[in-house]
Amino acid sequence: MVFVILLLINACRSSAAPVASPEQPASGAVTTHNPPLARERTGPQQPSGSGNGLVLWAPPFFSINTPDRPDAVLAAVLAESAPAANGAPVKIVTKAEQGQAGLLSYLLITSRVASTLVPDIVLINSLDLSRAVNAGLLVALTPEEAAPFSNIPPPILETATIQGALYGLPFVANLEHLVYQTDRLATPPATWKDFLSQEKRLLFAGGSVDGHSVSFAWTLYLLGGGQLDEQGNILAPSVLESAFELLSDGHKRGLIPDSALTLSSPQAVWTFFVNGGAEMAVSPVSLYLNQQSETGEIGFAPLPTLDGEARSVVTSWSFAVVTQEPERRQRALHLLQQLFAPQVQGEWSWSARQVPTQPDAFAYWNTGDPYTIFLRELLANSVAPPNPHTFDETERILQQTQRDLLAGTISPQQALDNLPLSP
Repeated sequence: MVFVILLLINACRSSAAPVASPEQPASGAVTTHNPPLARERTGPQQPSGSGNGLVLWAPPFFSINTPDRPDAVLAAVLAESAPAANGAPVKIVTKAEQGQAGLLSYLLITSRVASTLVPDIVLINSLDLSRAVNAGLLVALTPEEAAPFSNIPPPILETATIQGALYGLPFVANLEHLVYQTDRLATPPATWKDFLSQEKRLLFAGGSVDGHSVSFAWTLYLLGGGQLDEQGNILAPSVLESAFELLSDGHKRGLIPDSALTLSSPQAVWTFFVNGGAEMAVSPVSLYLNQQSETGEIGFAPLPTLDGEARSVVTSWSFAVVTQEPERRQRALHLLQQLFAPQVQGEWSWSARQVPTQPDAFAYWNTGDPYTIFLRELLANSVAPPNPHTFDETERILQQTQRDLLAGTISPQQALDNLPLSP
């Protein structure tokens, strides 16, 4: 335990030199550093010291480590916002998105063994946000604190809402859609019935077990209008059974290849897809945006739905204010207001190839581009997953059920029997 504490303290003292960029003063208004690996533990958080600059923990896509455009946009904002009384800079600490070196793991162990070193703000995946709340690390935003961020649409705010209380401010939206080989498929299927009546194959990450994604079976259920009740029970069993039948029948007919059972990440799906493994695939927006140089004859479309209406399931990366010290919390919220300015969020998200959560931010994208128009419409018709406190256990069961369906070891009705149904 003493060794872990020393590591954390040493990491805090050894921040790297600031990175200069065309839009960032060389005087070092912002600094970054990367602490060593820590193991996951839980415990209460304590406020940071009042004399220091704000500390923000974030995934690698949100950094100022390079002179590239997205990093320069952030550096310019952070250099001018929320200064400490003594002029200390805002500090970004980048960490892995998940795993032992990930944001949640670091937050849990730091809160327990060195609580004065917890960050003021953390940019955290919406599927991990509830775990931080359950560990007692966050308090809900008050209506007054949340008011300046009212331009975030309600379905996206739901990704950071737990039992009716808002704990985070979604900054980056995660959406999935269909990609397809335009030279092998003229028109992608719009409905589940259309998919089963054609001959082209569909890939998705059916082997995922990481707990940081929404399974394809859940996606189908949610896009079909299904939800959970407060106890985690399935509210629309008939919709879920239809989704199971789609998976089972699609696999039996060869429309869902055996490889879907083994592919465990979107990147693996993409690689298999572009190398001819299927005519269609499920792809996150962020992956499609960052692979555009490779897309060639690759089209995009909404995922097939039960009724043919274009929808997507949205998750997010949300800013959560960790500090409970009033003065630091006020400065943290002021900083976030600067980051959520439509021009800042828009220019950063376009450069970083991420999806903004506010409609006004799209004004700073290529507004005439068909993909931009497609994204805006898809985001406006998105649905959030169930509240994570009821979602986690059911999703683990569903991920295994999905694998069993694709392996052909259970029927759709047997699969439904494995899950909690609403009375």
